[in-house]
Amino acid sequence: MTSRWWAVIATACAAVLLMSLAVVQSATAAPAWPVLRNGSTGANVSTAQYLLRDRGYDIAVDGEFGPATENTVLTFQQSQGYGADGVVGAETWPGLISTVREGDSGDAVAAAQTALNKFGYGLAVDGEFGSATASAVTDFQSTKGLSADGVVGPQTWQSLLGEGGGDDGGGCAVPAEPDPEVLKTVYRTGIELGVSDRVMLAGFEAGVVESNMNNLDCGDRDSLGVFQQRPSQGWGTPEQIMNVSYASHAFFTPAIEVAANNPDMSAGQVAQSVQVSAYPDRYDAVEATALALIERAKGL
Repeated sequence: MTSRWWAVIATACAAVLLMSLAVVQSATAAPAWPVLRNGSTGANVSTAQYLLRDRGYDIAVDGEFGPATENTVLTFQQSQGYGADGVVGAETWPGLISTVREGDSGDAVAAAQTALNKFGYGLAVDGEFGSATASAVTDFQSTKGLSADGVVGPQTWQSLLGEGGGDDGGGCAVPAEPDPEVLKTVYRTGIELGVSDRVMLAGFEAGVVESNMNNLDCGDRDSLGVFQQRPSQGWGTPEQIMNVSYASHAFFTPAIEVAANNPDMSAGQVAQSVQVSAYPDRYDAVEATALALIERAKGL
């Protein structure tokens, strides 16, 4: 056999080897399931607590893996025949998750919304799998190279949980309920500044998306507060941003100008012009929630 043919064969073998390696890499590309145990905190812990609730366990969702959560995990593991160690890891997660899709509701949906919010989607954790949640799921799947079908199944769950945090759950846990004090302060600040109904709605839409109207001391990179403003982007010092009145002034002041110069903009578009989010459609998607919270703030 000539040297030319040996070269052809060698090239073909190398190509087959590279393809085999690519298949192996693809098969192992999914992130590892996170490991949660007593003492862990964060969004993944809240997600696990919602999933335990979905399985029928009466447990608080507080993002804190304490004795109550550990005992509930032990009970769940025993019921499934798993190794009962009170640790949520690679054996427990697959039995804990539930596939959810648009139209579903309940604690498993709230778990998915909590996990998505680790990646900055700012969903209201209401347990309702509507269009905003479906859009966030599809976008997440696309960015991670998953089948973008909008269904949160095992692969999507593993990517949601296995990224964006270490063993302690990582991320930034967003409370399921708005903080009444934040509602009052944002609304009062808007009234003091004489904002229009459209600008007030823009502020509440931004607050719902970014923090579910809570004054968060964490977020993506250095983001903080109800509007997830970043000190590194000139919004103020961390101490200032964590002052809800200051943060509200910082949002409403440019929003007033944007709305005045763009009378045809929706409230969500005004919010986007101020926030400059990577997901511009999220604000208008929560209009109904924001309007209801404005009415609630008036009552407070």
